[in-house]
Amino acid sequence: MATEAKAHLSIVICGHVDSGKSTTTGRLLFELGGIPEREMEKLKQEADVLGKSSFAFAFYMDRQKDERERGITITATTKEFFTDKWHYTIIDAPGHRDFIKNMISGAAQADVALLMVPADANFTVSIAKGNRKAGEIQGQTRQHARLINLLGVKQLIVGVNKMDTDLAGYKQERYQEVADEMRNMLVKVGWKKDFVDRSVPILPISGWIGDNLVSKSEKMQWWTGVKVVDFNGKEHQVETLLQALNDFCGLPERKHGAPLRLPISGIYKIKGIGDVLTGRVEQGVVLPKQDVVFMPTHTASNPCKGTVFTVEMHHKRMEKACTGDNVGMNIRGLKSERMPHVGDVMILADDTGLKPVKEFTAQVQTLDIPGEIKVGYTPIGFVRCGRSACKITKLNWKVGKETGKKKLDDPHALKANEAAEVVFQPTQPLVVDTFKNCEGLSRIAFLDGNSAVMLGKITGVLH
Repeated sequence: MATEAKAHLSIVICGHVDSGKSTTTGRLLFELGGIPEREMEKLKQEADVLGKSSFAFAFYMDRQKDERERGITITATTKEFFTDKWHYTIIDAPGHRDFIKNMISGAAQADVALLMVPADANFTVSIAKGNRKAGEIQGQTRQHARLINLLGVKQLIVGVNKMDTDLAGYKQERYQEVADEMRNMLVKVGWKKDFVDRSVPILPISGWIGDNLVSKSEKMQWWTGVKVVDFNGKEHQVETLLQALNDFCGLPERKHGAPLRLPISGIYKIKGIGDVLTGRVEQGVVLPKQDVVFMPTHTASNPCKGTVFTVEMHHKRMEKACTGDNVGMNIRGLKSERMPHVGDVMILADDTGLKPVKEFTAQVQTLDIPGEIKVGYTPIGFVRCGRSACKITKLNWKVGKETGKKKLDDPHALKANEAAEVVFQPTQPLVVDTFKNCEGLSRIAFLDGNSAVMLGKITGVLH
């Protein structure tokens, strides 16, 4: 199937620093990336000269990096790969210290998450509970597992990586030990037990050697795969990561008929072309000749509007872009003194359904916070690419350990790991929507400095 025609899925690769995300990502891109045959041959020869072990990953990644630095590529090729069915875009490739911020305000909502855990001695650190008061750091695996759940990722794959290391030694016992511990931990941080037991493939892999990534490993004769049920209720026997990505994962429901919502992630002036804006279509369809405005920069007295001239995806001009697509658009007619900002949401000019909000109500979950959260507290709220400081004006109710898991109305304060309904007032113009109308514009995260303090979904807005 021609790669252009494949439907898009986006994947986020997360987990502990030393879980082998880069190696595995490199390997996937190497084996499945949209690299032309000729390029592939050249890389293989270079890898042979260097001796097989380095397998040209580092090479491939660096080569791509040079290319990226030479010009703006609207979607860098290093970040995409193809399976028989799907065209995957990798969001937030490994290695970001600000992972949380990037994951939250990332221009794309992941359709699939691959959570990597190391089967070597780092495993215990990676899932550590952490104790804020004692200054222990919460294992990133644990933190990411909680985050992807709260951010609404509906398909999860767990890779038990580094099965080739001395400690793991490709042994079934070690895989079993890590897999059981992971299932346990996923349920503890909020995933539904039934989902974890039936719908999360946990695979023994080696990103470095390539075991069970694209083809079944010879080194683990005991491994016969795992039975999982996808979100349409269909059963699959999954042995490799590629099978999980191609057969088990699928397209979430896309709202093509809904009004256009497109958060802007980048704004560029390109010689000979003009203003190019990038972003991901949250819902609806983008077509050339559409008149559009950018909220909340656009106001009646101070308009910020333009016309879509061309739509591009992966360097190819398209007749249209649909929900889930990452696009670049040449927009004509923008005024230099009234340009859109990163974080604005592009909508059709005659659409009056999206406005800056005076206040909004959200159902939130507090994370491992050291102190209490009270009325008046003002963290920074992130929705997709937009952000604003948001002041708490009311705590409606909360549920947690100290309430005996029962709903307590009008609580005095929120503590760590509680669920609550809270009313916020943005201090700068902010465009959000309710979970019912547009899920992507309802998922919100609150940061204080660089740490996430609350995550939630918006259930009501007041304009």
